[in-house]
Amino acid sequence: MGTFASCGFRPGSRRWRSADDWDPPSLGTGREIRAALDACPPGIICTEDGWGDYEGPGFSLSTPVKEADDALVTGVGLVIHGGGEAAAHAALAVSDRLNARAVATGTDGFLTADSARSAFGAWRAYRDRIVSGGETA
Repeated sequence: MGTFASCGFRPGSRRWRSADDWDPPSLGTGREIRAALDACPPGIICTEDGWGDYEGPGFSLSTPVKEADDALVTGVGLVIHGGGEAAAHAALAVSDRLNARAVATGTDGFLTADSARSAFGAWRAYRDRIVSGGETA
C-alpha cells in the first residue's frame, strides 16, 4: 500500500517553500470535487462516507474527500494499491479532471505522462527500501 501521487496544485501555481508561507488555491468545494470524481475517467465511485474508489488492471485507487459539501478543498490524496503504469495514468486522469497537477511522491517533481514509468519506479524503490528495513521513513 502507498501513495505515489497527490493532487492539489493548479497549473501555474508556485511550489511551496514551507507550510507556513503558502496558502494553496482551492480545487473547489467538497461537493464539486466529489462530482468531478464521479464523472472522472477511470470512473471512480464515490460513497456517502466521502471515499472514492476505483479498481483498475493490477491496481486500485482510493481517495478520501470528506470535506463538507460547501467546504473548500485545497488538495486530494490518492492512495494506490498495486501498481504499474496504468495506475500512474489513472492518477493523471484524476488530476486532469480536477484541473490540478499531481505530485509524484517518489521524486521531487510533478507526475506527467512522460514521467509516469520513472515516477512509479522511484516510488517502488523507496517503498522496497522501507519495507526491507534499509531506510526509515
